[in-house]
Amino acid sequence: MLRFDSWLLIIGFWLLVSCGDGEPATNSQEPIVYASPVDYDITLAGNFGEPRPFHFHGGLDVKTGNVEGKDIFSIADGYVSRLTVNLYGFGNAIYVTHPDGFTSVYCHLKRFAEQYENELHRTGPKDTLSYVFPPEKFPVKSGDHIAISGNTGHSTGPHLHLELHDTETWVLRDPMIKLANIIADTVAPQAHSFMAYPMDGEGVFNGGFSKQSFGFGAGDTKVQRFTFNVQREFTAWGRVGFALWADDYSEATYNHYGVRYTQLLVDGCEVFHSDVDSIPVSCQLEVNNWGDYEHWRRTRIWYMKSFREPGMRLPILHTNFEQGVVCFSEERPYHLTYVLRDYQGNESRYHFTVRGERFPNIEARPRRQLLDSYRLYRQVTWPLHTMKH
Repeated sequence: MLRFDSWLLIIGFWLLVSCGDGEPATNSQEPIVYASPVDYDITLAGNFGEPRPFHFHGGLDVKTGNVEGKDIFSIADGYVSRLTVNLYGFGNAIYVTHPDGFTSVYCHLKRFAEQYENELHRTGPKDTLSYVFPPEKFPVKSGDHIAISGNTGHSTGPHLHLELHDTETWVLRDPMIKLANIIADTVAPQAHSFMAYPMDGEGVFNGGFSKQSFGFGAGDTKVQRFTFNVQREFTAWGRVGFALWADDYSEATYNHYGVRYTQLLVDGCEVFHSDVDSIPVSCQLEVNNWGDYEHWRRTRIWYMKSFREPGMRLPILHTNFEQGVVCFSEERPYHLTYVLRDYQGNESRYHFTVRGERFPNIEARPRRQLLDSYRLYRQVTWPLHTMKH
């Protein structure tokens, strides 16, 4: 007879499979082809999921040469479903709903194409307007002109902010899932340093009980794949969490981006990975818990934790039973590896060794609990849905 915790895992797995990979159901009989929103080679000023105070960056920032007035085109067939005008936020924004279950949103526009501008009743620069249209009102094809780029709303310079949402749930999705083939990138993400977090009263790292950061010492390099081995050896005992300061790059610009995929291995076994492919709007504030917000306030550097803080609901984080915390319970070398990868598959690996050394008054043992199975069950079945716009 199956144990209760085994049934929980089976039910959790079934629910996870039944939810699929979060891809919206396809409503169209014909495949939807996505194209560029601009008529020149795309260079990004920002990517999806970059950590920022109190929110993740929700889309791609497409450079417009630091000027306004670039033509903006629908990235796929569909219909214009909404126009919004606001002094803040997105500024002028146009929404295009596609038949495959996605909606693309084009923000900070100078103005809309004439047929959409004619629907507005503007009174001045402080207008707050919102218009919703039925599917038959404004059908569009991929490549149709829909707007002119600008610098309206909460924007620090002219650019196009492009978002992609699940139409039904309004979950933010990475536009790279549709546009990666038209955005050049042959540069792997790079890690700068890691932070060690000894758990209070349960761990020690390099003889200290407080969090400590350590640089990898790897030189900056823009290549598709590389591996770096840290020569220094560290010591630890008990339960210790880790965090990483890292950025992604591209060959076309000086900008740096958030890292799409991060994995932490201990002796070749995964204890944590993050895949920033979708973010429920209701989880936006959790960026401050995944990242070390207190450290960011002092340094403007984000260390993203490779363990799950209590109560975190982010579905993009995946851990073992220990919630990603590493337990150094044997006097031996532990081999840790960080794997970083972007959407195009460019990859970097960072290896370092931590030697387990017994420490007075620290009892090194995993924090096993009766409800371990239930905690894993909850982790894999967090809802990916949020309030619709």
